[in-house]
Amino acid sequence: MIITKRPRLHRNEQRQLLILRWLMGLNALAGVALSIIDYGFYVESPSAKDAIIIGFWVIGLFFIIGYALQLVVRHDRWDYLQHNLLKYVITGLVTLDVIAVYVLQIDVIVNVMTIQITLLKDLITTPQTLLFKSFILLNVLRWIVKASQFLAQYNTSPPKFMLFSFGGVILTGALLLMTPKAHTIDPGRNLTFLDALFTSTSAVCVTGLIVKDTANDFTRHGQVIILGLIQIGGLGLMTMTAFFSLFMGQKMSGREQVLLQDMLATDRLAKLGSVLKSVFLTTIIIEICGAVSFYFAWRDVFPEYATKRIVYYSIFHSISAFCNAGFSTFTFGLLDYVNNLHISLTICGLIILGGLGFGVLHNLGSHATARLRKQYHVEKVSVHSKVVLIMITVLIFVGMALILTVEWHGAAFQRLSWPHRVLAGFFQSVTCRTAGFNTVDIGVLGPPALLISIGLMFIGAGPGSTGGGMKVTTFAMLIVTVVAFARGRSRVEMFRRTIPAMVFYQTIVVTTMYLAIAIGVWFCLTISEARMLASEQIVPVYEPQAARPIGSLDLLFETVSALGTVGLTTGVTPKLSAIGKSLIILTMFLGRVGPFTLALAIGQRQRVERYRYPDERVLIG
Repeated sequence: MIITKRPRLHRNEQRQLLILRWLMGLNALAGVALSIIDYGFYVESPSAKDAIIIGFWVIGLFFIIGYALQLVVRHDRWDYLQHNLLKYVITGLVTLDVIAVYVLQIDVIVNVMTIQITLLKDLITTPQTLLFKSFILLNVLRWIVKASQFLAQYNTSPPKFMLFSFGGVILTGALLLMTPKAHTIDPGRNLTFLDALFTSTSAVCVTGLIVKDTANDFTRHGQVIILGLIQIGGLGLMTMTAFFSLFMGQKMSGREQVLLQDMLATDRLAKLGSVLKSVFLTTIIIEICGAVSFYFAWRDVFPEYATKRIVYYSIFHSISAFCNAGFSTFTFGLLDYVNNLHISLTICGLIILGGLGFGVLHNLGSHATARLRKQYHVEKVSVHSKVVLIMITVLIFVGMALILTVEWHGAAFQRLSWPHRVLAGFFQSVTCRTAGFNTVDIGVLGPPALLISIGLMFIGAGPGSTGGGMKVTTFAMLIVTVVAFARGRSRVEMFRRTIPAMVFYQTIVVTTMYLAIAIGVWFCLTISEARMLASEQIVPVYEPQAARPIGSLDLLFETVSALGTVGLTTGVTPKLSAIGKSLIILTMFLGRVGPFTLALAIGQRQRVERYRYPDERVLIG
């Protein structure tokens, strides 16, 4: 095989291209700023509106000129053109459309209006303005990808990069939610920065805890921002930028591949590209199928609503459910649809698929495809996939049985018929581990049901998934370790495979840190929310007369829900003080990145000692 290297650039070319890159980067920042002004603020002045549109045109034309200059400056322009073909095809099409419309007087996009190049107002109202906005958006995405790649080249460990990427997205989301068009400005519905930060953290960390009503306190524009944050948080910023990088024909560096391998929880570096494509293809297919299913469900529930509104509800809940976020466009969530089999099963299906983990979905998909095609080499279902599937199945049905046992005659289930009680118990068991949707009022559940829910929330979903918790594989390792020790075995085996000792060290670290964080935050909340414990009450939605005082168990439930990125609450969240909200924000963030990731980020790199001290026993128990 002949390997051809791209010719090296001369020093003068490098200087010129560096200047161009900086100018293009500043142009992209200007595009971001102008987009925020255009879509985030109310601009009433006609002259200001005209200035914004002209600004979009200037930025778009600068991108076109900049890309042309990049070709002119380079002596390897044909080779560069081959490696950036998609970028120049899109730029060429936009340029041809502008020339056709404003020079040849041929409207390529629509034939509705006659465009007069001499009239400024026609320039502003043409569909070409929308085309330029889309062109600028693509270029901004491209520069975000390049910025992410640039940061990935630094000596940054995967855990640190994960911390910074999630933190950056959370802060950006909070600032976007603070824009006037994102939230309502009615009296009594003011949005503080802390509330915006809480909402952004909850969305990016796919939790679902809210201090402001998503349906009434945020506009449609704000809800779309929240939905975007959910999607980014579910997939991860690095995963999305890497996909756009591959889509644009660019290759990932070795460091980027290592970062992605850690974030996707896969040990197959050689097939990372196919795993990445599988992640996006799987996500799109599942979310589209979920939206279609929701469309027929909401159409039956809301026959008076316009199709556009039903489609929006369907897309929002599909993405929120698959990403295990728990956000809803309804004030009381899904409480009014506890008897709706279609909605309940659609939500549960999306939650389960999202909680399996992308590595498991890819492994099962590859195995099923090979079996259907009757290929000679069939990819085996990995031990990891088997453990995740078995544990999730067991937890769902054991949790369902326990909840139904303790709540069959409880206040939350007493108004339901027995088939709907079974459905509600199944839904509660599924959503408790990761999602945060609820079809029954959590505030009226008894202490046994709350403790069962806390256990399920603590365990969580599968590694590399959109869900949280300490992960089902961690819980499985604890069980098999105890069983192996009880049987007197010196090593742990599963499905005819020996589990490495390092896995048990990680299991101990994750479990210990989760317990430590949960107990620590719970303890701090009992201090910061002492006034709430003494004076506030939890008021059931359907039975206000059955209000009860807030107890320490409610704060523990809130803590584990935030740490497990679940999003269920007994009604405590909106009543939290500023300190309490800050503690929950920190807890949600730690739950999303994972305590083990945090330990690796703040600790030293793993090293191999070249010595070993003599062994000596320490008595245990």
